[in-house]
Amino acid sequence: MSEIVISQPVRVFKMGSLELLDPAPDLSPEDAVKLLAVNFPHLAQGLLAAPELVGEKLVYPIEKPPVKTNG
Repeated sequence: MSEIVISQPVRVFKMGSLELLDPAPDLSPEDAVKLLAVNFPHLAQGLLAAPELVGEKLVYPIEKPPVKTNG
């Protein structure tokens, strides 16, 4: 009989080339990003996109907000 292994994916937040492990897996993704924004202020303005499963990681892309222009 084959052995079935069930594992929970590791949650990771990614903005550009910056990839950060989840500081608090028990929090919601939005709250975890707020916690990361203390050390990485540019994350505070980002928009959290839908997660993607990449191997054993659940990657949450953080998209830069659109540039504001006058006129």
